[in-house]
Amino acid sequence: MSSIDYVQALGAGAGFDTKKIVEALVNAEKAPAEARLNTKIAESEAQISGLGQAVSVLNVVRDAAQRLNDAKDFKTYAVTNSQTSAFTATTTSQARAGSNNITVSQIAQEQRSLSNAFASETAKFNAGSITLSLTVGSTSQTTSSISVADASLSGTVKAINAANLGVTAEIVDTGESANRYRIQLIGETGAEKAFSLTSSDNSLNFSSVQSAADAKLNVNGIDFIRSKNVIDDVLTGVSLSLNSVTTGAASLSINQDNSEAKANIVDFVTIYNEAQRQLKDLGNSSTGGELAGDSIFRSLTRSLRSTVLGTSSSATSSISNLSDMGISVSRTGELTVDDTKLDKAISSNYSDIVTMFTADTDSQATSSTDAAGLAGDLNKLISDATNSSSYLVTQQKTLASSVSARQAELTELEERMERVEERYNQQFLAMQQIIDQMNSTRESMESSFENLPFSNRD
Repeated sequence: MSSIDYVQALGAGAGFDTKKIVEALVNAEKAPAEARLNTKIAESEAQISGLGQAVSVLNVVRDAAQRLNDAKDFKTYAVTNSQTSAFTATTTSQARAGSNNITVSQIAQEQRSLSNAFASETAKFNAGSITLSLTVGSTSQTTSSISVADASLSGTVKAINAANLGVTAEIVDTGESANRYRIQLIGETGAEKAFSLTSSDNSLNFSSVQSAADAKLNVNGIDFIRSKNVIDDVLTGVSLSLNSVTTGAASLSINQDNSEAKANIVDFVTIYNEAQRQLKDLGNSSTGGELAGDSIFRSLTRSLRSTVLGTSSSATSSISNLSDMGISVSRTGELTVDDTKLDKAISSNYSDIVTMFTADTDSQATSSTDAAGLAGDLNKLISDATNSSSYLVTQQKTLASSVSARQAELTELEERMERVEERYNQQFLAMQQIIDQMNSTRESMESSFENLPFSNRD
């Protein structure tokens, strides 16, 4: 821009405001293009928002479907345990229904050893370094040397832990009035993890305060010995966590529990209904839906609805779709659950429900072309619709590039209008100067006429 002060120069002698005229001319040229670009940017940003919202909504539906698309999702069990203080039990989909008698006669425990007592954690009990010898194992032994450069309690603890040999060391404060600090050594559970530690310095020695031991239990007449208290290999699909010995034999009953599957089905219906409402709003032109008029989005929502409401790809003669299990479509298009019919279907045709939802498959790849059941097919549909190469995702990137391009156009427009304003200012300034010259000539002539001799001023 020129250094000329147009604000002061323009309109100084003219009978009209040339500065406002310049502003009006620039705005008249700028406004249509600016409005067009801003409208396009707003439309693109709204579509980006709508596409992102669509992806989020569909992913929520997919999460609900994924809780129903594997046969193992329907294999849930209720556990009844007569001695919960002695042990707890959890099940997986591999468990088998039935009753079990369990007797725990011994729980696994780790060896614990204590050092003799010292007055300070940091005071050295040896002026130089010491060497420790750690032997681990009761039948198959391994001996390792540990060098301790800082021959104090804290230095010894650091050296033992840094060796990482399966024995952990810590300093304990016994609270005694004198010599209150000791080193406690803690091994791993199981008889085979027994250990002994000796020192090259006789001022440091250890004694065992708890012996390493295996867990011993009897399950349905079979004796088991394990080194851990968490045991998942004596009952298929059941993990036992031992806490103490039992009083006689405990009874552990495992029964099929369909309540979780029912809850997941009802949750799916609720989530689908809310998703349909949000997707409908996105495509509603009368309410300014961000994706109104998007034919690909509209086609996707139709596919989603037909997958949910149509016949399953793994239909059975008893259960082929949601309506066969008491889930129907209301006048408003929402799914409604008849609780009585759903309970009856679960009670009488549970295996058919599992097949209808899952095709009796587990962890089927979304790239597979095999029948996957209603939930499996829905999972595939949404996975394809929301992956990184899908329309819903790539279109957001395309629109974002368009927004950037139009914002660059706005910047270019602003710079161009500054040049136009400069040109107008120069033109009006030239006109202003001509007017000033004319006014000056007029005033000079008027003065000359007034000073002529014999002028009749009357």
